[in-house]
Amino acid sequence: MALFNEKKYKKRKVISNDNAIMNEKNMMSQQEKKGKKKKIISSFADIVPIVDIAEFDFLEMRNGEFMEIIQVTSKDVYSLNENDKDNDIFSLAYLFQAFIPDIKLVPLHTPVNLELQKNNIVRNIRKCKEPAYIPFLEKKLAELEFIEEYRTNKEYFFFIYGDSVRNLQERKVQLKKLLARSNPIVELDISKKINVLYQLSNLNSKPKID
Repeated sequence: MALFNEKKYKKRKVISNDNAIMNEKNMMSQQEKKGKKKKIISSFADIVPIVDIAEFDFLEMRNGEFMEIIQVTSKDVYSLNENDKDNDIFSLAYLFQAFIPDIKLVPLHTPVNLELQKNNIVRNIRKCKEPAYIPFLEKKLAELEFIEEYRTNKEYFFFIYGDSVRNLQERKVQLKKLLARSNPIVELDISKKINVLYQLSNLNSKPKID
C-alpha cells in the first residue's frame, strides 16, 4: 500500500504559482487594468472631420484634403417613360465609370421645417380685421402642421474630394459636365452645406432656419 500511495503522489500535478487563482501577481495585474481609463474626447470639435472653410466655400478636412457638397436634381422616376428612364440609368452608370476620383452619394431624408411659414400665418390671423378670412387662414395653418408632422424632404448630394482647391475645382467642373443631361447639379451656398453636415450628425432633428 505504501508503494501504491507513493506512485499516486508522484502523478499529482504541481500547480505553479503563476496559474494560481489567488496569486498576488494576477490580482495586481487586474487592478492595474481596471485603473487605466480611456481618454474621453472633450468636444465634438475634436472628432469632426471638417476643420475650416476654404476658397470657393470648399470644406477643409482634418487630413489636409478638401471636400465639396453638390446637390443633385432629383426626378420622379415613376412618371418617366422607359426611354428616359434607361437614359438616366446609363448616364449615372457612365458617371461612376468615367469619374475616377473618390465620390460619395448621400441620400438625406429630413423632417420638414415650416416654422417661418406658420409664424407668418399666425401673424396674419392676429392682424386680420375681416372675420371671414380667419377660417381660411386657420385651414392653411392646419395644412402646414400636417405636412410638418407627416412629410419629409428627400434630397440627394454628391460629396467629392481633392488634394487642393484647384484640383477640387477641376473635379467639380468634370462632374457638372457628366450630369448635365440627366441630373443637373445645384450649387449650394455655405449655409446650406453647414445645414447638410448638421443633419448628418443629427438625423432626428429639423433643419435650421437662418
